[in-house]
Amino acid sequence: MGTLVRSVLVTGFPGRQAATHLVRELATHDERSVCCLVNESQQERALGLLDAIPEAVRDRVSLWVGDPRSMDLGLSGEEFAVLAERVEVIHHCASITDPAGTQEEAAGNVRAMAEVLEFAEAAPRLQRLVCWSSAMVSGNREGFVKETDLGDEAGFRNPIEESLYRMEKILGEAADELPIVVLRPALMVGDSATGEAEDLNGLYLLIRFLLSAPEDYRMPTPSRTGVRISAVPVDYAVRAALHIASDAGSIGRTFHIVDPKPVTVRHALQLFAEATGRPAPREHDPLNLATALMRAPGLQRFRNTTRAFLDHLNTDVIYDDRNTRELLADSGISCPALESYVDAMVARARQA
Repeated sequence: MGTLVRSVLVTGFPGRQAATHLVRELATHDERSVCCLVNESQQERALGLLDAIPEAVRDRVSLWVGDPRSMDLGLSGEEFAVLAERVEVIHHCASITDPAGTQEEAAGNVRAMAEVLEFAEAAPRLQRLVCWSSAMVSGNREGFVKETDLGDEAGFRNPIEESLYRMEKILGEAADELPIVVLRPALMVGDSATGEAEDLNGLYLLIRFLLSAPEDYRMPTPSRTGVRISAVPVDYAVRAALHIASDAGSIGRTFHIVDPKPVTVRHALQLFAEATGRPAPREHDPLNLATALMRAPGLQRFRNTTRAFLDHLNTDVIYDDRNTRELLADSGISCPALESYVDAMVARARQA
């Protein structure tokens, strides 16, 4: 009998930004093989991304064509059995967290969570099921949100947020039977060092808007400039996630992966204006930021995304991260300040 291959399963590769970074980190630093559940339409792109992994470890990554939203993850019976036998850790990153996502995509999130749980139950060597949710699961709530908080009393701003809530409720029901870890990253941006980003929505909308404006344009400010924005670079989120999930003390707990010192909307706009060479934002103007963004010709085709992002800017939340701070203590892993990577964000936006 051959030696059993010990593996980590990653869903969401290559379409989800966190999954792409996870695969690289796991291939380079983890002793297990990496199995990527890849949609058939994404195979070519996935192979292209694997070419960027160091040749010495590239063979440790394999692609399994399937879909987490489908029965048995879209795998054949034999594939399902083989994969279940070898998987020790699951990183479920396939959930759509874009607030502009559709009702169908939201339903797919919940369906995929149920299928991943069934797979986890069939995996005899499972040590961790790590679910990548989002801090946005708090929906319309404002003020201080604990990692232990999960409720629907305040309502949700969109179907995606509600689907994340339903996913976490399902996970809670299975927590007594499975070693579950829930991660809630804040608004995720590109790599803090390289600027690499999967998409250019969220905070990038503000940068793209400034880059398309005349050099003497002064961006208006929203009505609530004191709202805090907790953005995290994807490289920090992945390093933090891997360290947290490797700790036995993470099982059964939820972790906010956020900036412990979030900037205000006002400060973020000032940083973006400076980095793009535009004048400091206007503080009082009848044409507010929402109106300016929704009218911008270059952003017309992103109206739903822009509207969802503006909803985010109007919700003032402070995310408690005591669980994360506890497990990252003495690890040397910390969230970089927005000031340190804003130039990388602007450089990536310029490429687009």
